[in-house]
Amino acid sequence: MKRTLLLWLLLLAAAPAWAQQQAQYSQYMNNNYILNPGATGVEDYIDVKFSYRTQWVGLDGAPKTYYASASSSLGKWRSTTKRTIRDRRRPFHAVGGILYNDVTGPTSRAGAYVSYAYNVALTPAIRAALGTSVGMQQFAVDGQQLQFYDPTTRAANAASRVFDASAGLWVYSDDFYVGVSGAQLLGNQLDFSYGPNLLGEGAPGNSLRRHYFATAGVRVPLSDTWSVVPSVLVKAVDPAPLSIDINAKIKYGDLLWFGASWRAFDSVVGLVGLSYEQFTLGYSYDAGISELNGYHNGSHEVLVGLRIKKKAQVVCTNKFW
Repeated sequence: MKRTLLLWLLLLAAAPAWAQQQAQYSQYMNNNYILNPGATGVEDYIDVKFSYRTQWVGLDGAPKTYYASASSSLGKWRSTTKRTIRDRRRPFHAVGGILYNDVTGPTSRAGAYVSYAYNVALTPAIRAALGTSVGMQQFAVDGQQLQFYDPTTRAANAASRVFDASAGLWVYSDDFYVGVSGAQLLGNQLDFSYGPNLLGEGAPGNSLRRHYFATAGVRVPLSDTWSVVPSVLVKAVDPAPLSIDINAKIKYGDLLWFGASWRAFDSVVGLVGLSYEQFTLGYSYDAGISELNGYHNGSHEVLVGLRIKKKAQVVCTNKFW
């Protein structure tokens, strides 16, 4: 039964015309850069993140996702404590990059991207950034992992690489953020087919689907040390249904936090994290509430972050949404 279910899950995950192609993250709010290139380099340090997610534990061939990202503003003016009002209103440039690998059974999707953002001041307290990222994405199938009714049947390995791009707008202050972005905007066709003896000939509708994201969050102080951070993420890709994540985190200073998320009709998520000096660590567990719940034991995600100071004498401000 699990193998039959997994076959359908693989078809839905792999067929670009049918389902959402972008990897799913529960701790995206701790690294908004992975969904929006406009968030490139918005902090006063070089922001490095590593993440590992294992989804639907207990189900053979379930998705596993890895990524590494880094972003930073350019120049030193943001790293000094002696910034003037003119400095605070000065525009700046930022760059970043991300590597990821998303594996589901015999299928895998990997990518490498670089990003650039231009950041301007709207008011002394509010800034806006427009960013774009470009890179390569590869979709591949490991034929050795495919199993057929006829045990003598063998499938070849296949892979297709395409150029890809995304863009995003990010508006933020110390107290809130709002962002909109689009991924796989070029909608390039994969040179790949799922039928026997058709590898390399392409398949109808076998293209990268455009994904759109809208997110927002606000920091609400409860006391001098406690605050609550509600946020929301809306994901849209045709023809998959609209996806909504509603989240809330309670923070103790910039040291500890815990919270919960509800992913509409799919899962509830518990989150906890620690931020100490230049290090951050986050963990989340997804408990399924959909009809698939009886076939797996939830999903785990770990996020490790490193904040690299630009000047040794400067203490980085950690917003850590």
